[in-house]
Amino acid sequence: MTWSDVIEGIADYDWLKQLLGAVEWILWIALILVGAVGAVYAIYIGVKMARADSSEQREESKKRLINIIVSIVVTIALILFFNLILPLILNTLGVFDSYYQDGSGVIDTPEQTSLNAIINTARTLIGR
Repeated sequence: MTWSDVIEGIADYDWLKQLLGAVEWILWIALILVGAVGAVYAIYIGVKMARADSSEQREESKKRLINIIVSIVVTIALILFFNLILPLILNTLGVFDSYYQDGSGVIDTPEQTSLNAIINTARTLIGR
């Protein structure tokens, strides 16, 4: 499930659909760029470590390489979390339920649905 799937049934919020669609694409592009740039930089540091003259330079390069790998993994994990897992969690917990239409039309006015979304989000965060 993605953000597009979550917001498909939301009534009266076309601007939100466009915004989240754009953010979703930007995050996927960022994922590609982070992976590619991180891999190239990790290779550069690996070569630098292999060509090091002293053990100090090797240790310095080793620390940088570990930091690069951890940074890449954390960044990729966060992008995947925000693009794939967060929409699934929010949909499962029913945060967007007050936004969806039933067979007879919109459940509430936009003002009421905004308030309901805030209340549902607060309930989700505090665990009630």
